Amino acid sequence: MLGITFIGSGSKGNSALLELNHAYYLLDAGISCKKICDYLAERKISLDEVKGIFITHEHEDHIKGLKVLLKKAPHLKIYCTPGTASAIVDRGVPIDEFYSLSYEKVFEISNCLCTAFKVPHDASQPMGLHIEKDNYSMVMATDLGCVTPEVIRHTQNADLLCIESNYDLEMLKSCSYPSWLKQRIKSNSGHLPNVGVRGILSRMNKVPESIVLMHLSQESNTKEKALESLESFLEFDGTNFKSMHITVASQDYPSERITVGSELPLRIKNRLIENYEQQNSQNEAVK
Repeated sequence: MLGITFIGSGSKGNSALLELNHAYYLLDAGISCKKICDYLAERKISLDEVKGIFITHEHEDHIKGLKVLLKKAPHLKIYCTPGTASAIVDRGVPIDEFYSLSYEKVFEISNCLCTAFKVPHDASQPMGLHIEKDNYSMVMATDLGCVTPEVIRHTQNADLLCIESNYDLEMLKSCSYPSWLKQRIKSNSGHLPNVGVRGILSRMNKVPESIVLMHLSQESNTKEKALESLESFLEFDGTNFKSMHITVASQDYPSERITVGSELPLRIKNRLIENYEQQNSQNEAVK
């Protein structure tokens, strides 16, 4: 079973809880340690149960809470590229040791196969993640300025796809960001716009079970804009993307827990329970 819940995702900070074959890992620590621990407590998960943390790159919105988190939980094993590790240390976060990830090199973790892949972003050695278990795959690609052959190759067969949908072009043009920042965001090593998600979906070999739109800008995007951008694509005659479950990760509150490869996805279980309870209520009313 593979699963993910975004504790928070956006321009101000990013972190998610990964479930890999019933083992817990974090993806980035760009929000406070307190917020991460509060979420884990809500799930009745001890920080001691979290085995490690994947760091996609060294920017502040992905490592903001890392220093405190490592002090609180020194057992956490860090998984990142050498370039990211070096850049994190340069930012004042001491790392005694880490599991070095190389692009396109498969390694095993909690009986899952994991591959780091290159993404185009203005960081030292940023990465996306492709994780497989029992013919199911979960792919996370955040902070990428454009869609590259590497990104297409790793996303095209995903069952659970988590992809950046950072900005709406018209909102970016009129927002309060300075000109240099707008140019950085729009560059090929910046961030992916809403329309960029369509470029990925159009190249997929199959319809994913679920897609998560993440890392939405607070200044130049909205949940409605991100979803609206996909509407024309999803409604296109001849596609089957209407069956896809879409979630938009929020900066302010955790997303739903999304899984693939489990006996029954949680959202379907909840729907069956709700239908069962409604049916029981109707039967009681008849009596």
